[in-house]
Amino acid sequence: MRVLFSILFCLVGMCSWAQRGKIYTDLASALKNKRSVYILNLSEQQIRELPKDVRKLRKLEVINLSQNWLTAYPKQLRRNKHLKEINLNFNELQSVLIPRKNLRSIEKISIVKNNLVSFPAYLLRAKKIKTINLSDNKINALPDNIGELKAIEVLIFYKNNISSIPSSFYDLSNLREFDFYYNKLSSIDSSIDKLEKLERIYLSYNSITTIPESICRLKKLKFLYLQKNKIEQLPYCFSSMNSLERIDIQGNRFKYFPTELLALPNLEEIDISTNNISLLPDELLKLPKLNLLMLRNNKLLFEGSNRSKNLNLIQQLSDKKVIVKYLMLD
Repeated sequence: MRVLFSILFCLVGMCSWAQRGKIYTDLASALKNKRSVYILNLSEQQIRELPKDVRKLRKLEVINLSQNWLTAYPKQLRRNKHLKEINLNFNELQSVLIPRKNLRSIEKISIVKNNLVSFPAYLLRAKKIKTINLSDNKINALPDNIGELKAIEVLIFYKNNISSIPSSFYDLSNLREFDFYYNKLSSIDSSIDKLEKLERIYLSYNSITTIPESICRLKKLKFLYLQKNKIEQLPYCFSSMNSLERIDIQGNRFKYFPTELLALPNLEEIDISTNNISLLPDELLKLPKLNLLMLRNNKLLFEGSNRSKNLNLIQQLSDKKVIVKYLMLD
């Protein structure tokens, strides 16, 4: 009898987990199972205003409202107090007013490609939020008190108009990743070393000229993307960044291959395309984990007396199964 009870308990648990993972794609079918709906995908349904019946889905945790015609945060969600993830990508929102009950539970929100001109201030009250994606909007400044997002782990501001980062940003002690691709930043603040959990930094397509030495104290940093800036060299201490796996510094102003990279035991990918490099160091052969080297549009590599040496080194790297991309692109 005890064994039978255990089997039944397991079957009930499996059904419960299966139901939790089920994705409903229309409200009518969801309402027929309203006590067991956790995920609702209403994307691409030309919604201008969310039906009030969504309030009946009391266990709803994830809702996808992307690619609709919403102009405001759906007030109809205010009774869904278990919402953890909200997708409002590709709508027409100009501002976001989130009800208090949603703020208590929300962990992830994405508002990509809308018409936001400022950071949604109400998000600062979301104590559990871990991921915010506000890519491709018109935001030109971050709030001075953005440091209040104590639980945040991922912040994405890809393709906005941000020109400076408030000092409180560096109080986000749980931040693992931030993305400021395609903004208007001119520098990296020396306080960046306070973000001790950082693993990924995306700062490409800005106007950054120098990298502070404090970045070398980020002992968990794995990915660093700095393409299309105005950087001429890496700080000397960069040779101590043993956790770094990928670095992209293409489209900058490097005249010499950064020797600081040659001491990094876990470095797998280097992209130094579209610079002014004329000589490749032999030490590249000693990088134990290197598997991709991007050298495109460095025409000086194949001019003058260094041409033969560089081609020989590229061949040796290829023999070691390193993928080397070095052709000129139009």
